[in-house]
Amino acid sequence: MKTQKKLIPPHLGNLLKIYYKKNRINKSGLARAMNRSRATVQDYEERKSLQCNVLWDICVAVEHNFFADLAAQLPQTYTTNVPEDTTQAQRIAQLEEENKILKTKVDTLLAVVGKG
Repeated sequence: MKTQKKLIPPHLGNLLKIYYKKNRINKSGLARAMNRSRATVQDYEERKSLQCNVLWDICVAVEHNFFADLAAQLPQTYTTNVPEDTTQAQRIAQLEEENKILKTKVDTLLAVVGKG
């Protein structure tokens, strides 16, 4: 491990509070979905940190990945075990191949019409 400057962890309660406000999350409904009291859900907003299973339950209840939000705050140089998303690269390669085929067909049509 390399020694690096200390990263200050985000205040999870504030992260939740901002998300709830922006997305108009009803805390009573959230509490019911999580099978917890409204006071408990309210308390989460005041906490600096939360257990992973609590954050997981909130993610599931609101269908939002707060873990990804946290991960996005770490430096890009940090490693991860998440597989690289290659769908975009595959789609680009597929479209490039399709483009080559279409160019060939256009050239053929122009040659047949006599404009090539």
